[in-house]
Amino acid sequence: MRNPVVFCDHVRDHDEKQNGQMAKDFYDILGLKETASAAEIKKAFRTLAKKYHPDRNKGDASAEARFKEISEAYETLSDEKKRREYDTLRKYGAFAGPGGGAGGFQGAHFDFNDLFGGAQRGGRTGFRFGGQDFGGFEDILSSMFGGGARPFGNAGPAQREGMQRGADAHTSVTISFPESVYGTERTIRLRGRPKKLSVKIPAGIEDGGKIRLRGQGHMGEYGGNSGDLIITVNVMPDQHFERKGNDIYTKVEIDFNEAILGCKKEVKTLTRTISVTIPPGTQPGAKLRLKGLGLAVGDQTGDQYVEVHVRIPKNITAKQRELLEHWGE
Repeated sequence: MRNPVVFCDHVRDHDEKQNGQMAKDFYDILGLKETASAAEIKKAFRTLAKKYHPDRNKGDASAEARFKEISEAYETLSDEKKRREYDTLRKYGAFAGPGGGAGGFQGAHFDFNDLFGGAQRGGRTGFRFGGQDFGGFEDILSSMFGGGARPFGNAGPAQREGMQRGADAHTSVTISFPESVYGTERTIRLRGRPKKLSVKIPAGIEDGGKIRLRGQGHMGEYGGNSGDLIITVNVMPDQHFERKGNDIYTKVEIDFNEAILGCKKEVKTLTRTISVTIPPGTQPGAKLRLKGLGLAVGDQTGDQYVEVHVRIPKNITAKQRELLEHWGE
């Protein structure tokens, strides 16, 4: 299985903005309004991620760049705290797109991940904005309204008395449904670090599941331990299967006469294709249970449910019509 590299720009340089363009607007990237609900954000991300995933656009550099952009937007907007902070800065003009105000920071260079990753400096979250270090979110707001920024070097004696653990870093990866079933591996490259991290994604992980890598987050202060790297796993939708807990759901289509008389149909499971008996008189929407053919996670194994869809013919012959008209006689 391929082992793609996931780029996690925790200290990302926004000098790439040209011609006075401001930072990216995450809502615009996902095609959403700023009032979008959490469910709408997740739906938009999954739709776009499926469209631009590198596995479906091999060799397409623009699709890969778009996929990274979509993932970055989702990572921020799907987290309530990060989204709240992002919305506040966006309101005062730090970002382009709908809703961006005409604040005094237009055109400034802004490091998203220093803000949202939360590099701990002196026991509090640090930010970089326009090349200036800020001690915390309140410093940015203070500067917006005329206050001066407090540099990190001004940490008081109380902050220097004890070691400070580094902040946790956050990122996300997107995998296919089969990879979530059987497990997979990703190589993560953190900007500014020489070594790559190999991440094993366990079999059976659910959409939104998290993996914690101890000591791989932001560095601590005054000899404190580094924080952790927390990876959120997003699972792409599958055209055959839907997962609910350890149970797997799939569909099979049969003809009108097959529903009445019964039949056998080939049904795909997680491990193989089997022949399933559809009993006579099966009603549309009926679910057939295949015991023990769901997902096995630990010592728990789910079932597979096959939902029967009955195709109603749009056109019938004169003979078929005559038979149906005399059906109840």
